[in-house]
Amino acid sequence: MNIRSIFLCGLVFVSVVVSARDSRFTRHGAGPLYWMAYEQCFVTNSPLAEDRYQKSVDWVAKNFLSYGYDMVCTDGWIERAQTVNENGYITKYNDAWSHDFAYWIDYNKKKGLKTGIYYDPLWMSRKAYENNLPVKGSTKTTRDIKGNVNFNDYLYWVDTDKEGAEQWIKGYVRYFIDLGFSFLRIDFLNYYEDAYGTERYVKALRWIKEEAGDEIFISLVMPNCFDHAANEIPYGDLFRISEDVFGGGWDFISNRRRGIQQDRWAQWGNAFDGFVGFSDVAARGQIMMDGDFIRLNTCESDTERQFWVSLMAITGSPIAIADQYDSANGCERFYQNEEILALNKMGFSARPMSGNPSEIASSKWVGQLPNGEWIVGLFNREEEASNMSINFLRDLGIKEGKVSNIRDLWTHSDLGAFEGAYKVNIPAHGCRILRITSSCKRYQAEVAALRGSVKVQK
Repeated sequence: MNIRSIFLCGLVFVSVVVSARDSRFTRHGAGPLYWMAYEQCFVTNSPLAEDRYQKSVDWVAKNFLSYGYDMVCTDGWIERAQTVNENGYITKYNDAWSHDFAYWIDYNKKKGLKTGIYYDPLWMSRKAYENNLPVKGSTKTTRDIKGNVNFNDYLYWVDTDKEGAEQWIKGYVRYFIDLGFSFLRIDFLNYYEDAYGTERYVKALRWIKEEAGDEIFISLVMPNCFDHAANEIPYGDLFRISEDVFGGGWDFISNRRRGIQQDRWAQWGNAFDGFVGFSDVAARGQIMMDGDFIRLNTCESDTERQFWVSLMAITGSPIAIADQYDSANGCERFYQNEEILALNKMGFSARPMSGNPSEIASSKWVGQLPNGEWIVGLFNREEEASNMSINFLRDLGIKEGKVSNIRDLWTHSDLGAFEGAYKVNIPAHGCRILRITSSCKRYQAEVAALRGSVKVQK
């Protein structure tokens, strides 16, 4: 167990990291900045067309690459990917596509972008089963390792209790790595655990982790998260904390099943509740929280758009654009706030002042940068304007209760020095993201020492 402590202005922060995957990705502390092909698939309930994928890649490279969004990823609606190689692994996103994975990885690389893939190594395509192909590294064939419960008519599950299953799962992960994928988004994990049991589920996660190492980012999607994600923490870089974005908007951000938790996927209905409920799980060097994708075009106001992007940034979640080149409608600028994006690039994540989403204190998020400055997020989830505040002594532990400057990261303005507390009236569905510098002399001396000794982990 690794314990790190920081003492600043009399306030003690102790971060305890339990047994976890501890990859180069989790050591960074925040998820990737990328574009995800979800929106069109969801809206049309069909796979993404190849020409639309290309237009999206070009749009991302032109508008977002310079801001740090350096990856694109396919999403689901993958059933019709039935073109397989000699080992039964799919070779392209959809049979109707002209080009295979290798082509698009190379295309994206020339644009300066990494490539992610949505797929579950526990899946076996119907074509791979019908062809009864050899399982690489094993004496078994695909029909030998199929489970007795199918995912659907086109995708089958592999039973991890069967000989050859380990070679199949590890072989699929290795196949994706060798192709050049940087990110593996593994979906419908609750379906597998519900059908085959926790022991076989955990076995699969362990095999995936063992093969992935530091070579590919592992994203765990739709996990039951039993025992407060005890089965996911040791194996994933990222895990989903609430329902899918679906139609987006304020319903997904804050309102869906608000305050109601269930004992399995999805434990929380909206992203804000999910972040609060699992906020004690994530830490640098440990699994990170995933708030799913962002569809800013579904918001009713710019205030909501700022709230959504801010929530993802301050929690250490990926900031995953799901708007498209023909649906963003001017929303690009909200993804391009470099002061907000700097938090992600530094691997920053904050914590709410309450882990209970029904308490108002859960709408106040606090964290520290390596140089000792504070990042504070004040989020108004309510339907009317609300007065909110941050107390420098009580909330931040700054003994003299004075700060030399507060900077608003959305207005890009320095608000000056304050004493005691900062108070502000925030509109409904609005937020304030603040960067606070203390004027405490002892604090400033310790911050100066930290600047020389603490470095952001890359």
